[in-house]
Order: sequence, then C-alpha cells, then structure tokens
Amino acid sequence: MDPVTAMPSYEKPAPAIDLVPAGFVPPSSANNKNFPRGDLTRTISLTLLATAYASSITCLIVGGVYFNNTAPTNPGWRRLRLSRPLKESLPLLINIFVTILTEGTGYVHAVALRWSLGTSLVFNSNLRLFSYIRGSWAFGRLMNFLSAGFLVLCYAATGLIFATLPPEKVCSALPLNFICDERETRDLVFFRPGAVLALGIGLLGSSALATWQVVDATVREKIKTWSSSPIETAWAAWSTGLRTRREGRCMLGVHEQQWPSAPTLPRQKQGNAWEAHTEVRRVVAFLWVLVLLTLFWFVGVIAAVQSINRECIVADGGQNYMARCDNVYVGGSWSLLPDTNGVTSLAQISLVDDASGTSSTGNLSNTGAIAVVFILMMGFQSVITMGLHCSELLVTLSRDQDTWRRATSANGYKERNALLTVLGSWKSIALLALKPLVHWLFGLAMSFYIGWGIFMRPPQILYLCLSTLILAGYGTWLTFGVPRGPQPAAYGHLQTMIDLIDDWGQRMFWGHKGWTLNGFGHAGTSSQKCEEVRMESYYAGSVSF
Repeated sequence: MDPVTAMPSYEKPAPAIDLVPAGFVPPSSANNKNFPRGDLTRTISLTLLATAYASSITCLIVGGVYFNNTAPTNPGWRRLRLSRPLKESLPLLINIFVTILTEGTGYVHAVALRWSLGTSLVFNSNLRLFSYIRGSWAFGRLMNFLSAGFLVLCYAATGLIFATLPPEKVCSALPLNFICDERETRDLVFFRPGAVLALGIGLLGSSALATWQVVDATVREKIKTWSSSPIETAWAAWSTGLRTRREGRCMLGVHEQQWPSAPTLPRQKQGNAWEAHTEVRRVVAFLWVLVLLTLFWFVGVIAAVQSINRECIVADGGQNYMARCDNVYVGGSWSLLPDTNGVTSLAQISLVDDASGTSSTGNLSNTGAIAVVFILMMGFQSVITMGLHCSELLVTLSRDQDTWRRATSANGYKERNALLTVLGSWKSIALLALKPLVHWLFGLAMSFYIGWGIFMRPPQILYLCLSTLILAGYGTWLTFGVPRGPQPAAYGHLQTMIDLIDDWGQRMFWGHKGWTLNGFGHAGTSSQKCEEVRMESYYAGSVSF
C-alpha cells in the first residue's frame, strides 16, 4: 500500500490553548553546532590499535624465534607440560584477548568508513566488511576482503597454537598406531610457533589496514566525531551539512521516511528493526543458515563415524581391517572439554602419515601439510566469523534504538564514550561474550592431533551448533522486538533523528513541548524534562499546515 494513502485521515483538533506559550520559542541550542568530538573514545580506540600492533610484533618475534629452534622431526613444534583441561581452556582466553583487539581495530575502521561514506551514510551502524566506496583504495572491496581474511586468520590461528597427541585409548584401539610409543607423555602438549606467527600476521594486517583507513579519512578531514552514539553522529551530520532537518515530522519515525510531513497521531507501538533496515533481513537469514550448516555438519560427521565403525571389524589379529578404520573412533564422552571425562568420538581428516613428516598425499612436506591445515581451518572458520560479524548489525541497531529511547527516561540522554556505551549495554556484552565462545567451540569441534592431522569431534560440533542457535535466536529476538511508547523509532537512522531532534545538547529529554498556533502538538527534545505526549492529539511540529 502506498504510504501516503496509508496515512490516517484526520480532522484538525481543537487547540488546547489559543496562543503559543512563551516557552515554545525555539531555544538557542536548537542551532547548537558544537557537537562532541569523542576525544576520549578516540584515545581508547587508538590505544587498542597500538596494543594490537604490540601484540602482533610480540607474536611474530616469539613465533619466529621458536620456529627456528625446533626438533627436526617436528618442525615448528615446541613441547610443553599441560593438563588436557588446561590445554583445551587456554584457547578460550586467547580468543577473548583476540576479540578485544579486533574489536578495537574494527571500531577504528568503522569510524573511518562511517564518515568517508559522506552523503551515502544512512544509518549510524553498518556492516563494515560489506560496505565499500567505489573508486577508493582504502575503503574498496579489496580492502574489505583483506580485512575479513586477516580477521579469519586471527581466529583460525588461536585454535592451532596448542596441539596434543591422540588419547591412549584411541591410539591403542586403531591399527597402524605409529605414535603409540609415547603414551608416557600423557600431558604432553605441543606449542605451535607457526600458529603464533599466523596470529601475528593476522593482527598486524588488521592493524595496518585500520591505520591506513583512519589516516586516509583524517587527511581528507572526513572524521567529524569518534562517538559511537547515533545522536552525536546525527548531530555532527546536521552541523556539517551532510543532512538538513525537515520540519513538521516530530511524530514520524524511520518506518515513515517516505511519508510527507503531515500531522500524525502518536502510537503506543513502533515498528521493529526488520522493517527499518533491509540488511537486517539478510543477516537474520544468514544466521539461521549458519545453524543449519552446523547441524548438517554434526549429523554428517556422527553418521559417518557410526557407519564406518560398524564396517571396520578387525579379525584374525587385525589382518582383515579396512584401510579407513584408523580414521574414526567411537567414544563415550560427551563432556564439553574433549577427552577429559573419557574419550570423545572423532573422525579424522588425515594429512600426515608419520612423525617424520610424510604427508598422506605423498608429496607434501610437513610444512606443506600444516599449510593445508590452515587453509581448511580458515575455510570453515570464515563462515563462523562472518556470521558473528553480521550479527553485530542486529546488536548495534538495537543499541542505537536504546540510546535514543534514553531521552524518555527519568535521567534523559547523556553523552558517553564508546567503551561505556558497550559496557552499559547488556546486549553488546552478550555478543562480546558469544564471539570468543563460538570461536573456541569451533576450535574444539575441529582440532589437530600431532602426526594424525585434523579431527572433527561430533559432541563439540553439536555444542557449536547450539551456540549458533543461541546466536540466531538472540539476533532474531532483537530484530523483531517492538519498542513501546509514543517516541518514534529511529534505529540510528540519521535523517530520522535529525527530523526528531530540535534542541541539540549533551543531555536531552524527549516529549511534549507545546502547541502550534493552529492546535497541533509539538514533540521534541529539550535540556529539561518534557511533558508526556498527548496520545489523542495530532502532532506536526512547529510548522503550521
């Protein structure tokens, strides 16, 4: 239905008062162009960027030194003594640290991209790895591809830093157990300097690209503010002429962007994010596809393990075993940490046939096989990483809406730096917790045993599937949540916020402000607490119709 014809018909209500009250005179702050520059947010972001540089250089030095001082039989492997639970838990801590660093470099990229988009900037929050500027090297598709590649490399490397030998029961149950002579080394863990080098390359690449992008935007004087607040972004866009205010739209939200300015009745319910942003629909669909992919992965692997296990009957001292019998093992443990409470079922992707480094293909060196491991891990990891990246849009849109709705709270809206904005939003904290957790579960689901190659563990794949189900359900819940109350929804849509805000300041309240000469209500922002909106009256702002 055409949005114009969908508008409710109305009759002009009787004026509540005959004259415009003196307090209705537009305040001087209505033309306030002294918007916050987000200096503290910039300091925090650049500090995280510097930390990412320092961490990447440390990884490169440590990885390089240890890589050149390893036993010739296991190039790139250093031996440590760690319990199995500690070995499986350490990657979670590393993933948390990597998440913090990549969030910092990602925010630098997001700020530079946001303001480099210029008049093409529509929402405060965007999918930074899928948004690009034609004709720009710093913000083109190639740079987005490289940024995504470095991000995936960081998380793929964390799952390969530590590797173990197969459990004793697995080793003794399968034929051709070439490495079973080291059963006395039960707590032996191999430290992989090659993976640390890869992590260093990923962090360095992400940091370098973010630096190039922010320098490019700074040199061209594009960045107006470092603030993550949609209100301050809209304030800066209006102050610098990127957007102009349209009068008479004080009760028209983002869902009515195509409607002409006209008197409108307030509504108790506003539209959701699904209706406000077209990219949201693709993101939600992708998250549920991710759930299905991990579910199919689980079903396929566990079915293969059970099927092959039934076929592999060892008789007559093992003379009639099938060649693929050593690729699966059926264990009874479904504990979260594999091989800590019994032995976990597994299915092998064989890359290395023996400890000397001969690969299963017959022509790959040990180093070449490890490179194949990284490629396979990055291929699987990229799907998980992009799903988590896309889910950011759902969270930030909802957080932007919450930021705008604070103007109707008892304390009103007040400026915050980006760190407090994230820490003050349980929605952002939930996503920050899910990111390293999902990556860690992927590392448990698809792991590496020394001399045996990659193993896929059905129980951990199931737990990964459940985590993606939580992620998809969480994103869907955010998407279809309906804001209640008469305040029009914005979801960080800049033009909408500029239309709704008529009194700019670092502390704002939204509500009923008075009446026009011909009796229509005027809702807007003020530095003082406003009256409640009259639900039975039409609102048209300060313009007479």
